[in-house]
Amino acid sequence: MNRTITNFDIYNNDQRRTATVTNKKIICEQMKRITLILVSLILFSCGTMAQQKKYVSYTVKNGETVKSIAKAYHITSKDLLQLNPDINKNLAPNTVIIVPNLNYGKQETKQEVKVNNGDKKLYFVLPKDTLYGISKKFGITIEQLQAANPQIAEGLKPGMELVIPELGSSSMKTNDAVMYELHTVVKDDTMYNLSNRYQVSQAELLRLNPELSEGLKLGMILKMIPIQNGKSEKSVSNETKIGIENNVKVKRSTLNENFNFSKEIKLVIMLPYNLNKSSDSTKTDNFGKSNSLLNIVTDFHLGAMMAIDSIRNRGLNVKVKFLDSEDSTQKLQTIINRNDLKNADAIIGDLYFDNAYWLSKHIDAPVIAPFYSKNQAANSNNNLVKAAPADELLQSELLRYLERNYNGENIVIINDGKSDSQTKLWQVVNKLKTFNNIKNISVIKSEYGYISGGKFSDKLTKTANNWVFLVSDEMVTTASAINSLKGLADNFPITLIALDKGKNFDSVDNNLLGQLNFMYPTIDFLDVDDPKLNNFYKTYQDKNYTIPSKYALKGFDITYDVIARIATTGTLELGLNAGKSSRLSTLFNYERNLLGSFENHGVFIIQYNKLLTPVILE
Repeated sequence: MNRTITNFDIYNNDQRRTATVTNKKIICEQMKRITLILVSLILFSCGTMAQQKKYVSYTVKNGETVKSIAKAYHITSKDLLQLNPDINKNLAPNTVIIVPNLNYGKQETKQEVKVNNGDKKLYFVLPKDTLYGISKKFGITIEQLQAANPQIAEGLKPGMELVIPELGSSSMKTNDAVMYELHTVVKDDTMYNLSNRYQVSQAELLRLNPELSEGLKLGMILKMIPIQNGKSEKSVSNETKIGIENNVKVKRSTLNENFNFSKEIKLVIMLPYNLNKSSDSTKTDNFGKSNSLLNIVTDFHLGAMMAIDSIRNRGLNVKVKFLDSEDSTQKLQTIINRNDLKNADAIIGDLYFDNAYWLSKHIDAPVIAPFYSKNQAANSNNNLVKAAPADELLQSELLRYLERNYNGENIVIINDGKSDSQTKLWQVVNKLKTFNNIKNISVIKSEYGYISGGKFSDKLTKTANNWVFLVSDEMVTTASAINSLKGLADNFPITLIALDKGKNFDSVDNNLLGQLNFMYPTIDFLDVDDPKLNNFYKTYQDKNYTIPSKYALKGFDITYDVIARIATTGTLELGLNAGKSSRLSTLFNYERNLLGSFENHGVFIIQYNKLLTPVILE
């Protein structure tokens, strides 16, 4: 049995009874000192605990306003009101409110690092630590941290002791002299296009060039890619997709699912379930006018439940909590106050990106934003996961694939001359010009949407494959180009390539697309011959008496993938770094961006063959 030790156990009863008056005075002085020490320790402990709290209480003083308090705590007035939904802009003195803790994350860390006798040092994990944050703090990679500490495969825990290899230690030594391909920043350069051009992640760019933390500036000279044996690592194999990470070539591996069946997975699904009919009809912009939000929520929920049932049938212990967000940040704040979310392995939702982003700022658990939003590029957080690829990734991933597979093809680009497609035209042309041994690029512009076959025959060749890019979303231009090309397909080897398969292809006969070896990128693809997909359709119809919508498929894919990654690696963060995965209709290939969020770069490259069967090229 454990025994509680009190301050008074220092002296037993017999000693007290036999002590002289002098001894009693000595004892009293000693007890005062001990009491003073204990009080100091308690105060220090309380201060440390207060520092570890993300929010603290604050009593409003006379004359203070919402604006002045918000300014003092480095937040907006709107954020302060969201933290305190029960107050209004006219604050009364002595009102107790919640404010951010300015000391949060600033607790004493002098004891967190201890020097070891070898060439390594020890680090003690703090409550807010992540693998990414620790690796960034010590200038090492997550992979190096994992290699030195196999125990973190089960997740980081406060107080855990980690081995941190020194940068100059034997375990981290590399070639003494590394030369880099350099880039001088010019007008219109962005982190995104530099990352695509040099096939290097934004996080790696920041690691090689710490000054980028203050933003890109004209004239900056940046390190881009290590040069080995006189060649930059930009040249890649046609057979293998290569990424540049930590100065070495790294194959983007596939997630190897090896579930830990002893782990209990705690999942939260947060959706706007109880919207009334009036709000339901006005909040569909992100999801399409033909789908009511209530239908989308219901379908996503049913798909998620199918994923959970499927995982449980494999033997995993999954606990799920469903919460209603009501599409309201005030309701989200109430949920945070009433529910212990810090121990959740992952939170899926809200469906609206802005709400998911808000939630990620106010809790520590990973938050998955399921659907794409135009706001997601500008908003990031370390625990925010963007499951929907950005629209611009379609073009960049397609061109990246073509660059790896370029073998002297003749390039012809069709354009309608409109301003928006003109911008895309020059983006494509500039990227194509960087291909190794590029031979010829021709541009054909339509006249009032029409293109004659004679224009093509002058640009096509019989001695090489012809890559014909359609950089237009106009239906007339699309139909005219395809009609002209179909008459030339018997005499010229043609591959028609589109930057996406938009509405301009809705009325195009698939027979024509097959004849032209049509190629395009997409973030959603259904393989009708996939037995897993067919089984899902059958089970879903048996349970719900309807066929699954794309939102039901998305609910299944995201939920299944999140659980599978946690069950395989122990934490979602480790799981997101563990490789790409392909589910029923979605490809997941996560990369951490410069601002800390994980983004899905999963894009299918599809090509029609002569049998009219779309084939996944990548």
